Amino acid sequence: MNRKKWIWYLPLVTAAISVMPSSAMAAPVADEWVYEDLEQLAGAGYLELPPGDLHQLSRKDLAALVGKAMDRMESYEGTSLADEYGRVTKLLVEDKVQLGLAKEQLEAAGKIFRQREREARRDTDALARQSLRGNNRLEVMEPLQKRAKESQMRLQGAARDFAIARQRALRRQRMADELEQRQNDIMAAMTGASSGTGPLPQSSLPAGTAGMTGTSGINGSAASPQSAGLLRDSSAQDADAMARLSALRTEFVSELDEAGALDKQNAHLADDLPVKDVQRPRLRIDSEVRLSDGKSTGDRDEYRYHNSELRLRVYPDYNIDGNWHAIGMVEGKKEFGSRKDKDDEKLRLDRYYLEGHVGLAKVDAGAFGSLMAEGNIYDSKFKGIRIEGGVPVKYAFEYGQANDTDKAWDATADYVQPTYSIGAGVYRFEGGYDKDNVVRDGKQSIAMANVHKLVGSIDLGAMVLYGKDRGHDGTGYVISAANGQEQSWKPRSRSWWLKYYYQPYETYYSHTMNGTADFMRKYGGFKGWGAGYSYTLSKDWLFNLEYYHLWDLDGHKASNTIWGSLTTYFKNYED
Repeated sequence: MNRKKWIWYLPLVTAAISVMPSSAMAAPVADEWVYEDLEQLAGAGYLELPPGDLHQLSRKDLAALVGKAMDRMESYEGTSLADEYGRVTKLLVEDKVQLGLAKEQLEAAGKIFRQREREARRDTDALARQSLRGNNRLEVMEPLQKRAKESQMRLQGAARDFAIARQRALRRQRMADELEQRQNDIMAAMTGASSGTGPLPQSSLPAGTAGMTGTSGINGSAASPQSAGLLRDSSAQDADAMARLSALRTEFVSELDEAGALDKQNAHLADDLPVKDVQRPRLRIDSEVRLSDGKSTGDRDEYRYHNSELRLRVYPDYNIDGNWHAIGMVEGKKEFGSRKDKDDEKLRLDRYYLEGHVGLAKVDAGAFGSLMAEGNIYDSKFKGIRIEGGVPVKYAFEYGQANDTDKAWDATADYVQPTYSIGAGVYRFEGGYDKDNVVRDGKQSIAMANVHKLVGSIDLGAMVLYGKDRGHDGTGYVISAANGQEQSWKPRSRSWWLKYYYQPYETYYSHTMNGTADFMRKYGGFKGWGAGYSYTLSKDWLFNLEYYHLWDLDGHKASNTIWGSLTTYFKNYED
């Protein structure tokens, strides 16, 4: 075609371009799945689409549609099921009350039935024995026959009442069980819709509910776009709609944020459901009462004793200004057995300190408890100051006085991850106990390194200690395995631990164990096994049992210790 002929076709081309739809000229502002998902949400009842082609809408208009769908789902998702859950729960409470009454009636009817059965057996036996004697005079037999007949009639009535009561209790139990299953299925359906886990298996629905439909919402209107569907269908459809809406929300997050739709969605948390406001008293008090008993046998006199103790501890915690707390511990105890210390039958303030944050550091100042190297070096009162802080490595520093020392300090660093941890520390005691457990001048220094590794549910640990005490040095270690932690608030929870110790006296000052480790300092230290088990009998009732089989290092003399305790806890506030 030459140039002159092309000029003749130019008006036709211009006219064709002018009548082409704008959608054919401009590229879509979003991927095709966006339009498909919006149409699916509209089909499910979560959205009303504007007339015309969605491809002609801007991203701002598309984001506005997504915001409307979010608001609809946040406001009405699962409401019909929630209403049904409320009604079922109400009926279930009534059923359980009726079940309780039915069980009481059954118990009473059972007692009467057993009593009537004994009476009938006794009267029938008396009649039969009199008949066997051959003395069947009318004046003797007639009263016995009458009494036996009356007792048999009473037994018949009692047996009938017992059977009816048992049938009623079984029927009430079955109704309550079915209703409780219905309640669980509704909650599972709602949870499945919220988490996107898909439909419930048909076998999970109770008999007779497979065709049960949703109920009407507020003012008789449909409370959910799919309120007439089956439980499993509602769960599947809601999960599918949520998956689509979540993808759209991510796609248009910038536009939704600018329009304030995300803030509107979050506002439902404040509007829809109540939040429990836990009021904690300014003065919180925790307390415990412990009854313990320990018995030790061994090759030396020091290792042989039997001691029981009743101990009360009260822990007040006063919130001064929201940051600083005044904390204490009041202790009183009564000991029974072969050994008593100077504080027996005395009520004393054993801990008293301030705790708060200074910048990013946590500070304790006063007389507080110090657990050094998991208690393998020291576990008792410390007077002074403690500073802790740091992420991901946590640092701690203590300076002051340990029991019977002139001065003590320690510095530690710990790096803790979910499946492992490593730590190290240095500890110094000036004055205090020497090898013979006599307080005199001198210094004891200890270095520690440890590692823990979680293998399944078992925490495996290893600790190495190097100590120097008044010119003597020694190297020790502790190998441990543990499972769980003490949880006095959780009934039937349990935990256990197992340790092997090898600790010359230079590697510890006041050991945490209930065995004879501190007595063995004068004999060079100790080695051996320790094991512990704890079990929560019921809420705030904890049982502990520990066993130690140890040898001193100088004479290889053995001791065996078993120690048990029962502790109950009290407090004046709720968590």
